[in-house]
Amino acid sequence: MKGMSGRIIGDAEHFTFEERIFNFVILLGICMTAFGTIMDLYYRADILIDLSFVGCWILTYYLSRVRGYFNVVSVVSMGVFVFAFFPYNWIVSNGSNGSMPYYAIIFIAFVSIVLSGRFRIVMVVSMLAVELLLICRDAYYSGSLAVGNDKYVSLLDLPIHMLVIMLTMAVLIIVYSNTYMKEKARSEAYARTIEEYYRQQLYYMENLESLIYKLKSERHDFNNHLGVIYGLLEGGETKQARGYVKQQVKTAEEYRNLVNIPYSMVRAMLNYKLSAARDSKIELRLDISVPEALELNEFDLTVILGNLLDNAIEACAALGENSRYIGLSLLYKPDYLVIQVENPSTGEALIQEGKVRSSKSDPASHGFGLRTVEYLAEKHDGFVKIEPGIDVFKVSVAVLVEPMQ
Repeated sequence: MKGMSGRIIGDAEHFTFEERIFNFVILLGICMTAFGTIMDLYYRADILIDLSFVGCWILTYYLSRVRGYFNVVSVVSMGVFVFAFFPYNWIVSNGSNGSMPYYAIIFIAFVSIVLSGRFRIVMVVSMLAVELLLICRDAYYSGSLAVGNDKYVSLLDLPIHMLVIMLTMAVLIIVYSNTYMKEKARSEAYARTIEEYYRQQLYYMENLESLIYKLKSERHDFNNHLGVIYGLLEGGETKQARGYVKQQVKTAEEYRNLVNIPYSMVRAMLNYKLSAARDSKIELRLDISVPEALELNEFDLTVILGNLLDNAIEACAALGENSRYIGLSLLYKPDYLVIQVENPSTGEALIQEGKVRSSKSDPASHGFGLRTVEYLAEKHDGFVKIEPGIDVFKVSVAVLVEPMQ
């Protein structure tokens, strides 16, 4: 049953809650409109408009569920629904005396759940305004409705009560959904942070075996080097021995720690990532100066730096060797630790509505790293500034830190 639901309205892994609700309601609308068309055909009524709406909802479902154009389709379809479908069905179903006023309560809930932001407010207000105009229209043409012998109730009473109910429901749903979405976003960001941390730990463990092998190899090579030096000295070739030692010292210097800071977790992660970048022929431009005795959350800081460096290394991998570089600045400027990572731009990220968006072919599967960085910066009363230039992509992060007491 769950598998069939996923095939019809979309699975939770690839579709948001709002998208699945939208797809479900559009399917329901197709069935109801098609049924209404059949009834009109039975009663020999005009079915042209009904068929138009059926076609509109089928196209909407296809574009949303199959093609993934929910953001565009939801905007257009809501406009058609509020300004065409709803008024048409209100009029043909006997206006305020029909069933549409009752359905309107469900419709307003649907609009409030599916949409978000300013557009949701606009469409909710528009639907309430459209219904109010339809109520006034009915009152103008019908006057009042007699009930009993001498008692009269205005035609406006019931619809206006429903209008108040719709407005109250819309406000409650909007407030609740906004709170829910914020908490959901925070929970997802925290989960991604934990996942990223353990992903990095797993990455280190998977490469531990190769590191041990490398150390054994270097020890073997060291013994060989000692043998060569001993042989040269035994033969009196001190000049050659001196040159050989000089070359070995130079090689050893290249493999010393790239970063030396007094925070073990951060130091180990930086040296590992930066060594991997250097081995990939990426030029490193480092400016790192972090004093001792800062109350750093090394767990969060390793996740921030790991994500930024992973993105930079991935971007450099798509470029030619001559243009690869990573600039890393890690400085303490009371009371903030400022991180800046820079790499050549590949056009893989954009800024839309103040948020980072991936421009890759499957953006839903990318951009989590920077969103995790944004979450952690906010957690530590900091901020993130993203500058996607034409030639350079630069990310600046500031997190609040304090000296130890």
